[in-house]
Amino acid sequence: MAARDRYTSKIKCPKCHEEGVLHISEDDYPFMKNLHRAVDKVDGKFIACMQGEFEIKIICQSCNEEFVR
Repeated sequence: MAARDRYTSKIKCPKCHEEGVLHISEDDYPFMKNLHRAVDKVDGKFIACMQGEFEIKIICQSCNEEFVR
């Protein structure tokens, strides 16, 4: 089984400028067809989930703005 690569990504709501951090993991093996990327945790007032294989849908809980990362 492949190892998981973990990293963080800062996010900022384009409407109200609330800030947070996404904790993301994905398979760390160069020959895999699918990275199996996942949002493991969200710091801040956001809800986040994968939308497709690469994009992350984010909803700001402060102003209900939806945006994609």
